[in-house]
Amino acid sequence: MATQQTVDPKLAQSDIPRSLSDRPFAMRALIQSQRFMLNKPLGGFGVFLIFLVVFGALFADLIQRYDPETLFSQGNPKFDPEIAARAETDPNVKLQYPSEIWQKGDQPLRAEGPSSGHWLGTDTLGRDLYSRIVHGTRTAMTVGLGAAIIAVLAGVLIGLATAFFGGLVDFIGQRFVDTFQAFPPLIILLLFNQVVAEPNVWVNTISLGIVGIANIVRIVRSSVLAAREEVYVLAANTIGASDARIMLRHILPNIMAPIIVIFTSSIGLYILAEATLAFLGLGDPVRPSWGKMVEEGRRLGPAAPLMALFVGGALALAVLGFNLAGDALRDVLDPRLRGRGGRTGF
Repeated sequence: MATQQTVDPKLAQSDIPRSLSDRPFAMRALIQSQRFMLNKPLGGFGVFLIFLVVFGALFADLIQRYDPETLFSQGNPKFDPEIAARAETDPNVKLQYPSEIWQKGDQPLRAEGPSSGHWLGTDTLGRDLYSRIVHGTRTAMTVGLGAAIIAVLAGVLIGLATAFFGGLVDFIGQRFVDTFQAFPPLIILLLFNQVVAEPNVWVNTISLGIVGIANIVRIVRSSVLAAREEVYVLAANTIGASDARIMLRHILPNIMAPIIVIFTSSIGLYILAEATLAFLGLGDPVRPSWGKMVEEGRRLGPAAPLMALFVGGALALAVLGFNLAGDALRDVLDPRLRGRGGRTGF
């Protein structure tokens, strides 16, 4: 005679640990982020720096203290009324004394140190340095992110097609890459800036993106050549899948790990490249740029060393954040590096 077993209701309703895949997407993202921060503390610090840079770029108008183009001035403390009266009747007096002694009126608040009114001081024209650094974040992220998107998209398409089809397509594609890499990147960037009436942020974004395509093609091509010989690609060929389906549905998802790492790391490199162009006088003349501000601080030299220090520090932290995050993602996404270094690794 069959017996019917009953299940204890308390046991049926007990909290049984669920796998990560059974949880909602938001919960999965939160748990994975927590694991990433704990296992890769330097990578987590890099993500925190990236968050600050992105926050500054998106909300620069809210966290600024003043308009970045506002010129501040102060009363002339060196003004001498007696000498000013003599200068009105005797032109030789103007030659004997500096203009701030006999010229009445406010003087620009140039290259002033940090104060309660200006947290990081002012620049060479008397503009608030903190506000200009914040708005420089927007310029840096526009160029860095835009150039990385252009380089990665074009590099992935070219590298995927040339490696998959091989033969003449691969030969022509690689000779194009070799020719492009034969020229120093700075020469190509200077050429792009010479063909436009005036350098601007969009020209620099496009030119930097084009310069970075060749390196992306090399990396993607090597990954596709390895994935092309995998069993799942051979099986897709056997059942008659089209070339486009094999490339987009089978090969591309399996090479996304190096692409994500390249994309993250290249943003920091493009931010640094944009600052270099601005330092050389090839940046956008309208937008605040970290490179341009560093060059202004360099011209001041020992007279105002904090200006170059503050701006250079912001640039260094932004690049460091993307580099640390890229290294951590490489360790997490590359199965050959998983578990190496433990919590002390990147």
